[in-house]
Amino acid sequence: MNTPTRAQIIAGAAATIVSAPHVVLGQTPEKIRIAGVPTDDMTNIFYAIKSGMYQKAGLDVETVTTPTGAVATEAVISGTYEIGKGSLIAVLLAHLKGLPITIIGNGNVWNPKAPFSLMLVPADSPVKTGADLNGQTLGVASLNDINSLAMNAWIDKNGGDSRTIKWVEIPNSAGGTALAQHRIAATMLQEPALSAALATGTVRVLAPAYSAISDHFAITVYFAQPDWAAQHSATIKKWTRVTYDAAAYTNTHHAETAAMMAEVTKIPFEIISKMSRNTSATNTDPAAIQSCIDLAAKYKNIPRAFPAKEAYFSG
Repeated sequence: MNTPTRAQIIAGAAATIVSAPHVVLGQTPEKIRIAGVPTDDMTNIFYAIKSGMYQKAGLDVETVTTPTGAVATEAVISGTYEIGKGSLIAVLLAHLKGLPITIIGNGNVWNPKAPFSLMLVPADSPVKTGADLNGQTLGVASLNDINSLAMNAWIDKNGGDSRTIKWVEIPNSAGGTALAQHRIAATMLQEPALSAALATGTVRVLAPAYSAISDHFAITVYFAQPDWAAQHSATIKKWTRVTYDAAAYTNTHHAETAAMMAEVTKIPFEIISKMSRNTSATNTDPAAIQSCIDLAAKYKNIPRAFPAKEAYFSG
């Protein structure tokens, strides 16, 4: 059997995961396909589809599953789909490389009161400060991602020297085991792996390291091709308005969305109903990514800093 190419993965990406019945309102709803990894940070998107909020606004929105944010980016650039979701650091790098994408909306944001991602150490670790991690080996799902940035910043803000840290790549699903076996001194885990690791009793929370970046910043963003965005400015305004209205509801109604997102993400209901859930942005404020841009440039996650506004669609 031949292994499918990335182009074939894009072309054959699974289409609508959650859909609402079409309502004829005198005109055909405008089609928008959103490509990305279907995770809890898209709760407001799925809710807006299922509840009919988009259709009431004259939009026919579908979600398209991609294996990674990079595949979603390629699909949007190629014109296969209209909108993509990706991690902030990856989108910032794409922007600085001159790739034809522009941010049209903020995705999930860090909320210290709902910490879906935390910095962990082994349960018997003596580590308490950043200095205690000097010279240690830390694990991260992807080198130079938002998690390594957060841990570097936390270490330096708490008496350590991040320049002494050694990094190894470890999948989120294996991070808890690596800690328990003392193969790494610390890592960041996201839900549901975070709850699963803590439940074993072999790891403990060291810090909400994202707060070392800021107590409020966008972790993921939605993007489109600049040409498409320019031709569909009114559509984007309509889509963001509904998406943010949905977020205002889903941010405070986790119990009501748990079953829906358990089906979407395949995370068991008994887990998703207890874990910390993502907080979605309720506006497209570029200030929500400026602190991350500045810190990412300082730690060389991106080549240089720049005004956040230049990465956003201005139509």
